[in-house]
Amino acid sequence: MVASLAVIGAGNMGRAIIDGILDAHVIPAEELLVVDMNQTPRRELAERGCVTTDRPLDAITRDQMMLAVKPQSFPHLAGQIGTLTKPTVIITIMAGLHSSTIREALGENARVVRVMPNTPCRARAGMAAVALGEGAKPGDEELAMRIFESIGRAELVDESQMHAVTAVSGSGPAYVFLLAEAMQQAGVELGLDESTAAALARQTITGAGRLLAESSDSPAALREAVTSPGGTTEAAVNILLERGLPEMLAEAITAARDRSEALEQPGDASTVR
Repeated sequence: MVASLAVIGAGNMGRAIIDGILDAHVIPAEELLVVDMNQTPRRELAERGCVTTDRPLDAITRDQMMLAVKPQSFPHLAGQIGTLTKPTVIITIMAGLHSSTIREALGENARVVRVMPNTPCRARAGMAAVALGEGAKPGDEELAMRIFESIGRAELVDESQMHAVTAVSGSGPAYVFLLAEAMQQAGVELGLDESTAAALARQTITGAGRLLAESSDSPAALREAVTSPGGTTEAAVNILLERGLPEMLAEAITAARDRSEALEQPGDASTVR
């Protein structure tokens, strides 16, 4: 039996997810209801065969519901949807909202599956963690796993691990982008023009990432393979190790984890990232 799905929110992440669903034929377009206040994505997705609306309450007509809105929008959205009258799997990608908060707002019929994706989903290279939340039963995660595997990779985790996931993969793209910034700037300072330095940094990170993803070797083994004794890479890596890069990254990721935990507490409407 093909599940029907309502996706509430067709912004950057929501649209990437919807496009992945359609391109990979996870759900037929006619079984996908898209809810958004903006007419442009509604028109574009209607042209692809989706049912579209600006009424969140219409989402209750589908088997499952995905909440792809900002966390601070959820209280208002929950008020529009109201208490669910039938058991419904609620897939949420809202950062910083525990599944218990969502179930409390939507009622005991809500079976919450929590997902932490990251922005490379927009390039079909995302990493998503999927967790059974409050009210969810084994098997409720199956559609979410298929959806996020259509735009990258998905791993099943315990909801208690979501703070660590947020720190490593949710916020992780920013660490890589910062590395690209630093590499590009260093290249310019060494005499390269801006466009050449940018191309070198971008493609190096892209290629290294692909090699890491496709190789069975560990990151340490891959690093050692390119680090010849007495060579240029060793000179650079020694500086990074002497300056404490691994410890610095561990401290940064821990800070992201701690902030994620703080934001999940009631009263903070900020987003995790």
